[in-house]
Amino acid sequence: MEAVIFDMDGVLIDTEPVSKAAFKAAFEKNGLFFDEDIYQSLMGRSLADIMEDFTANWDAKVAEKVIADRNDYFFSYYEKRDVDIKCGIRRLLPYLKNHGYKIAVATSSTQEVAEKFLKQGGIYNYFDAYVFGSDVVHSKPNPEIFLKAAQKLGVNPSFSYVVEDAQAGLIAAHVGGFQPIFIPESALRSELKMPFVCRRFQSASAFHLALIQSKFEASPL
Repeated sequence: MEAVIFDMDGVLIDTEPVSKAAFKAAFEKNGLFFDEDIYQSLMGRSLADIMEDFTANWDAKVAEKVIADRNDYFFSYYEKRDVDIKCGIRRLLPYLKNHGYKIAVATSSTQEVAEKFLKQGGIYNYFDAYVFGSDVVHSKPNPEIFLKAAQKLGVNPSFSYVVEDAQAGLIAAHVGGFQPIFIPESALRSELKMPFVCRRFQSASAFHLALIQSKFEASPL
């Protein structure tokens, strides 16, 4: 294996609880039903892609209001607080660099938001390449974002891990020919089932240990 491509939200940076709370607040503010299944369908996708779905199902003004309310909540939260790096990432990234892996971030977030969060968390400079939501036409589960990351790194997808916490991202990795690694954002999401085999670890630290041991001990989905 030559490369590791990371999703950002919920994998590198612990933003998912805030994002979920932001969507929940926005839905409820606009009198709309919200539950875990709905949030799972939104995870890993760009806001532009989510907006298309909302517009297809609701009045355009309602869709715009939900996205605006979500953004107000989300960005107001981080105006007052620093981002939290996911457990194990601060040890995993230097290990990968020191052992010759190429590393990329492939996130549905905008370049402005992603760079701000990665720099604030002190991990921006570990990566050899970055692909943002604005760099692709098709959102996850389309594999375009990961294929662009592999192209930037100069690696073959089959020799690259993709680390994800969301169903859309895992499907994109599988379709693109990568080796998907599922690290669930929470215990609740650890039960996520996929129609293909991928390797699952409960934390970045567990994935790190498996790399050190040069074997995978996690059971497939």
